[in-house]
Amino acid sequence: MSTENAATFDCPECDVSAPSTSVPYDSLGYVLCPVCGYAATPDAEEQPSADRSPSASD
Repeated sequence: MSTENAATFDCPECDVSAPSTSVPYDSLGYVLCPVCGYAATPDAEEQPSADRSPSASD
């Protein structure tokens, strides 16, 4: 007897759990929660700021 474990999406905002095949993705490929609309995108604070001017740290 074989067992299949389907992948699931677990939303960190509203704690919903849904099969990954039923979860929508945005145009950049990031997952969107089907219940609350949470978008699993990278945090801007973790990204190095490319628009910071060199004189800002002087």
